[in-house]
Amino acid sequence: MAKQRDPVLDSMRGIGIVLMVLGHAGFPGSGFIYLFHMALFFMLSGWFFSPHTGESTHRLAYFARRKVLTLWLPFVAANTVYTLLTNLFLKLNILTADPRIADLPGNSVTTPVTAKDIIGRTAHWCVFDGGTQLGGAMWFIQALFQISLLYAAIEFLLKKLLRGGDTFIPQGILSGVLLWLGWQAQRAGWNVWGLGIVASCYGLFYLGGVLHRVQHPHGPARGALCCAGAFVALLVLGQLGSVGLADNSYTGPLYLLAASLAGWMLVYEGAHLLALVPAVGGVFSTLGRATMPIVILHFLAFKLVTWLGLLAAGGESYLLAAFPIYFTGGLWWVAYTAVGLALPLAAGVAWSRIKKVAHRG
Repeated sequence: MAKQRDPVLDSMRGIGIVLMVLGHAGFPGSGFIYLFHMALFFMLSGWFFSPHTGESTHRLAYFARRKVLTLWLPFVAANTVYTLLTNLFLKLNILTADPRIADLPGNSVTTPVTAKDIIGRTAHWCVFDGGTQLGGAMWFIQALFQISLLYAAIEFLLKKLLRGGDTFIPQGILSGVLLWLGWQAQRAGWNVWGLGIVASCYGLFYLGGVLHRVQHPHGPARGALCCAGAFVALLVLGQLGSVGLADNSYTGPLYLLAASLAGWMLVYEGAHLLALVPAVGGVFSTLGRATMPIVILHFLAFKLVTWLGLLAAGGESYLLAAFPIYFTGGLWWVAYTAVGLALPLAAGVAWSRIKKVAHRG
């Protein structure tokens, strides 16, 4: 019998994915969001990790197969499809070979691909060596896959060494060591295959498991108070430093832990408060069940807003390739966010229906 999903935890994912899209859409408070929004996903994954995974090679192998299917395969497939579509996207100006695009910060020229390019790049995607521009948000999928397998393998080894004993403290010690190594990797500018990110975020995965052991939601009044306190703490932390996990960038190890815990408290208690308003909580739960298509497709979905904006305001066609967005200021971030959530959500629903029909056939 399949486990029933927890709508509150789905809401937490939904809040996290909305924050991710907001951060990419030019939202004015992106610095605040970046303090904790991606840490939240690592912690949620740790929350769901079962210590029983390390009890046998069979359980470990099953866990690894699940992660290959749910994380590695989407990463490789999405980047490969984006690579296959490169020449079409060049014709549609979704990507561009126009050198003027390099005048926009963070943008670069794209050249046509050959069959040899596609094969070679797919081989690189298989070992997490790089990625596509439109699939840029999938750095997190890579990191989560690597951390999940490493954590499970360490759990298995510790179970063997401790003869089935509790691995809580040894995993905590290792998390601290890896966080220090991740911090040193950041200072040295080293992040080969994303391993600097893995070292830094391993402890966030562990922290999710800790919170699963000790945290319970408060009632509405105390929950609202916790949300307010966490929000103030994040405002203060935002004045003291910053976090950018995609680049393994953060002000310091303790700073990362403090921001992540404050962000967790804000979202955890906030999701329980949203559950008191089923219509709102239901929206976030639905988004939380569609995180993968949103991660994969929201940058591409942004192009619709840029295209409509260029039609209305005028502008040369190559500007459609501006990444991640072209129009900034005002309320453009609202349009980018709405489309960046709605189109991938619709695509995810359509894909699920296609799979169901194919399965029945």
